[in-house]
Amino acid sequence: MIPKLTLGWIALTGLLWSQTLGTRFKDPVFEQVRVTKSIKYGENLSFTNVQVDLFMDVYEPVGDTMQKRPVIVLFHAGSFLPPSLASQAFGRIPIGSREDSGIVALCKEFARRGYVAISATHRLGWNPQASTQEARAQSIIQAVWRAMQDARALVRYLRKDAATTNQWRIDPDRIVMGGSSSGAYVALHVAYLNLPSELDNPKFKRADNTPFVDTTQPGLNRGTGPNAFEGGSGNPGYPSHIQAVLNLGGALGDTSFIQNENVPVISLHGVQDHTTPYTAGIVVTAVGNYPIIEVFGSYSLTENLIAKGNQTALYPDFANDRPFPGLYGFTGAGFEPFGWYSDSDSIEKARARRYIDTILWFATPRLFKVLNLPTIQMPLATSLSGNSGASGTFILYPNPATVPQLYVEHPSFGIQRLELYRLTGEKVAEISLATPTNSYTWSLPASLAQGIYILQVYTEKGVITQRWSLL
Repeated sequence: MIPKLTLGWIALTGLLWSQTLGTRFKDPVFEQVRVTKSIKYGENLSFTNVQVDLFMDVYEPVGDTMQKRPVIVLFHAGSFLPPSLASQAFGRIPIGSREDSGIVALCKEFARRGYVAISATHRLGWNPQASTQEARAQSIIQAVWRAMQDARALVRYLRKDAATTNQWRIDPDRIVMGGSSSGAYVALHVAYLNLPSELDNPKFKRADNTPFVDTTQPGLNRGTGPNAFEGGSGNPGYPSHIQAVLNLGGALGDTSFIQNENVPVISLHGVQDHTTPYTAGIVVTAVGNYPIIEVFGSYSLTENLIAKGNQTALYPDFANDRPFPGLYGFTGAGFEPFGWYSDSDSIEKARARRYIDTILWFATPRLFKVLNLPTIQMPLATSLSGNSGASGTFILYPNPATVPQLYVEHPSFGIQRLELYRLTGEKVAEISLATPTNSYTWSLPASLAQGIYILQVYTEKGVITQRWSLL
């Protein structure tokens, strides 16, 4: 029988709480997150040549005193369509905004780990109903170009803030950019589309040899030459380079963009994604499946990044990642498996949250390495992500365990059911209790493999989600 209390659990004011230490930037060490919404970071002409403001929401750990914090900027999915059209195209709500569920959840979790996290939007709009593939290709490349210039303006905004008012207390030398699907396209092009010559490619020209992107056209640029890549979305005079990319199901327009920029990419991608190919392929419209242009998804992208030396910061620690260092394929998953929507039931939402946990499990130690973050030990937060109403103090012991057995206790609510999942989302064990109880010792199958799992505890008042390790 596993004892209820050890030296790791201390009684305080009648409750039990953990003094287990975690590592900042890897583990959730902050209880609460403060969100500051609708911060303007730039402006430019829209797809329809109307002046629009550009906004971001900023997520920060409450009670943090660190003066220079790494920042991660995440852009939403939505195929560069306005939210109303994106929701029609994908048949789900919400999608295509700063409020997308998966992006918000990731921002909160990165903030709990000590990052400044930002959910931002960029200019939207293109013509997926153009009658020819060439016209569709030109329209989407221009959409990527506008979004890329907006993203660069956001990076400049952050560096301007760091050099002046320092409102957000970010480290200007530790900026990560990423996003989901089309949002990840934006981050990848900020990292790798940075030379005028890279657009001098027949792939990005019309049949009459005119370029898809006319950098003298209003809304596409307010300058020429090298300044074309900075654009006119605001905050001139500050650098716009980034240190790493978190690519969640995105792609790059062409591998010829990749030089040795020394910008590592951490990628997680649904292997069966039909919106953006996992390898290389023709991306199609969300409605009608009309061909647009060939892109290079996470597998082909990472293969080329390695060849050019951009993933070297992941060595030697993550040299054994499969199929490549920095790449995790969601086998059996398609588009944005970590998102949930207004019509999602509790099962779909719980499944999406397990994918969120997998993203954090894979991405945080690799970002820690490539950003060369300091090792700072702090008490782990006592509140659990995924808690949907089961308040009070929850105990999971031992964690990590050396035998396939665990003890759970909730002093306030009766435990009804336990489920154990791999990080890939596969359920490996479950048990329903005939009578709800405040504590339970669960003997798991002796064949259970060593590794990291997700435990879901169903109580009378909600579901608690916690990571559990077997050594």
